[in-house]
Amino acid sequence: MEHEKVTILIIDDREANIYALEKLLEKPGRTFLQATDGKLGLKLALDHEIDLILLDVQMPEMDGFEVAQILQSNKRTKDIPIIFASAEKKERSSVMKGFEEGAVDYLSKPLDPELTKAKVSVLLKIQIQKKQLIEKNTSLEKAEAQIKLLNANLQQNLQQLEAANKELESFSYSVSHDLRAPLRSILGYAQVLEEDHADKLNEDAKQVLGTIQQNAVRMNSLIDDLLEFSRLGKQELQKSEVNTEKIVKSTLQQISASTRHSAEVKINSLMPAYADYSLLNQVWVNLISNAIKYSAKKERPVVEIGSHKEDNEIIFYIKDNGSGFNMEYVHKLFGVFQRLHKAEDFEGTGVGLALVQRIVNRHGGRVWAEGKVSEGATFYFSLPVISNQ
Repeated sequence: MEHEKVTILIIDDREANIYALEKLLEKPGRTFLQATDGKLGLKLALDHEIDLILLDVQMPEMDGFEVAQILQSNKRTKDIPIIFASAEKKERSSVMKGFEEGAVDYLSKPLDPELTKAKVSVLLKIQIQKKQLIEKNTSLEKAEAQIKLLNANLQQNLQQLEAANKELESFSYSVSHDLRAPLRSILGYAQVLEEDHADKLNEDAKQVLGTIQQNAVRMNSLIDDLLEFSRLGKQELQKSEVNTEKIVKSTLQQISASTRHSAEVKINSLMPAYADYSLLNQVWVNLISNAIKYSAKKERPVVEIGSHKEDNEIIFYIKDNGSGFNMEYVHKLFGVFQRLHKAEDFEGTGVGLALVQRIVNRHGGRVWAEGKVSEGATFYFSLPVISNQ
């Protein structure tokens, strides 16, 4: 407590008494103010932040009881603790009058040095704790006001988000209907040209027609992926315990049935997961398809799949020895339409990894990747541990 800064006001009509009290009570951090009459004492109490008042009872013009009465009636000074000091005989009536006027203690002159120091130290300690409590309450009130403001802002943001979601739904409807109609026309007329007028087209015209068809198909795939991405935010999760090994093997069968590849796929230990089966299946389809696709140009493509437990997460990984990527651009991997390879080198819409990240995030997990150009890549995703694991 010696290092706490406190201010003590001594009101006594005798300067010798004031000097003696200061010498008795002086400690590091304590500041003393002096007043030799009641009026000056009242002025000092109003002009400064006082932590304790030592007040002589017997003073000319205005005695200590009158000073205490005025201090107690003022809002600014009513909570300052007062110790009366009196040379009068310590009669019960005098002591009681002191307490009635707001004193917290009453000392008789000549003062007992040790008793005086002990009482002053205790009262100052209580006053400091009181001030700290007031400061904490003030901070708490400010924090509560800030929380209310944050909640109001949050409510406003939620309303804006709801409006944005409605706009997105409207956009999705527009994409699924308004954009698909002309796209179907393009594909339909291109097919008519190919089937009914192929003999009238030279090689250049056929090549142009093929390019039109390829781009129309690619745009159709892009629309499908965009719709899937927008629907994912509204889809409610249906979680259950999923046999990860079974879902990975099923995914590999699906890919092998639709895509010819020569990749050697190694499946290591795969822990079960607690997730939405259909959405987790989409994650594996996208990641395994990418690993096979980007390693396809290697002489001996290899894909390795596995998992391990780390703290409260199950971490799954899909590693390939394919084209890899520059880690300088790793932050772009999971963005919509972000591609680190040329479209003519590897087909795709640039939405697959964004879908993976969105699905995993909705499950409370995270996604990241490591890679090196021409030396392959490893994609990781984590899911929270099932309680019984």
